[in-house]
Amino acid sequence: MATTSRNRSATSSRKKSLSKQPVTVAALQTANGNSASPAPSNREVLRQLYLALLRCRLVEEYAQRRFSAQEYDLAIGHEAVVAGTIFGLRMEDTITASGRNFAALVSRGLPLKFLLEQKDKASSCSYGFDGVVAPASLPADPFNMGTGIALAHKFEKKQNVVIAICAEESPSLDRWRDALNFAGAHKLPILYVVKGGAANPPSSDPQNTHLEDFSFTARDYGFPGIIVDGGDVVAVWRVAQESLHRARNGAGPSVIDCRMESSHDPLAHMEHYMRKRGVWDDAWKKQITKQFKAEIEAAAKSPAN
Repeated sequence: MATTSRNRSATSSRKKSLSKQPVTVAALQTANGNSASPAPSNREVLRQLYLALLRCRLVEEYAQRRFSAQEYDLAIGHEAVVAGTIFGLRMEDTITASGRNFAALVSRGLPLKFLLEQKDKASSCSYGFDGVVAPASLPADPFNMGTGIALAHKFEKKQNVVIAICAEESPSLDRWRDALNFAGAHKLPILYVVKGGAANPPSSDPQNTHLEDFSFTARDYGFPGIIVDGGDVVAVWRVAQESLHRARNGAGPSVIDCRMESSHDPLAHMEHYMRKRGVWDDAWKKQITKQFKAEIEAAAKSPAN
């Protein structure tokens, strides 16, 4: 646990450059002089998780006003799925996601001026920034690409982990059975993240069994399929941390099944969570919201190099 003075120093430093560094647990671990994962009750962890959510939301809302739905997948209200899983990554880790997955690019730290300039390029570009891989030729196939990258990490005997995010609702399992089977057989360091649709939750539609299939198939292939509330960023983060720890230590892949049946907004839910623990500050929220909005406006006016 860091001392009060060190926490204040770290907080002051972050205020000066919130947009320049991706939010990572590794940074908090370094600041604390501790290699273990911070506890979910840690004040700084909760603040950084909220910052990750808020940043995604504000940039998504700006993009919604500026871009068409065909250019980016702006999953407003679903930010916890991406923010909660990516929060535990190291800079050398990799994310594979659709080139339209706006939240993945924002969360990993893609410069806003580059991202907000893309417009019609979003669905045709590949991004390689701080471990983000968004396949241009396979825009809906992050799992197969991620499995290949995880295999390379395995051969290189690195502790790097891949997080493969399928942001589409009601995903089909068929095209990924081979990838899941291969990853399980070779204990690849990869997390497969899927998102269930609120419109057709599996529990209410017997024909819509895709997410149960993911969970059961993962277990059949010898690795966990974990169901979590996709609107609760702390819950998603805790599951992701456990899965990342398994993957880094050679135990193989996991499926994180983020269910979106709940109607709560992840930002409001996180604020309530922080209030209950006495770590919420309305003035702090006002300050960071103002700062983020100013950064977004500045980035939008500044052309990317």
